[in-house]
Amino acid sequence: MRPTVEEQLHGTCRILETVVAPCVAQPYARTILDNLIANLRMVTAAMPLVAGFLRDDNEATEQQLLALCDALPPELVARIQEAVAESEIDIADGAALEERNRLLRELLATAVCSSGLTADMRRDAEKHMINRASHMPMRYVPTAPPVNTSTERS
Repeated sequence: MRPTVEEQLHGTCRILETVVAPCVAQPYARTILDNLIANLRMVTAAMPLVAGFLRDDNEATEQQLLALCDALPPELVARIQEAVAESEIDIADGAALEERNRLLRELLATAVCSSGLTADMRRDAEKHMINRASHMPMRYVPTAPPVNTSTERS
């Protein structure tokens, strides 16, 4: 497919930088524009990695959930088993991968709040979440500097 999504995003960044940015004189608006361009570049670089990340994260989250089942209430265990039993999702179906990831993360959030978890189970869940965050291909790029809400006068 031509142009590719990546080519479209690169072209959008180029137009924003060469046509729009020179016309933006207000510093705050220029900062926002520059950060939006940076965000588009981040999305462009991360996009090819998202499906693989979601597939791997879904698998790791399923394993984490199954490891916690002995300490969870029966109704939560049933929900986890139902989610894990669902057929594998086609890696080309980004929306389905995202939805499964959302469901598994929701189940994990519920599970880690369970009073029955041991200290080791909590540590393992924390390690899982830290590992997930460290491998996430899309990193937030701020779109505006912090607003000074100070009312002090010089």
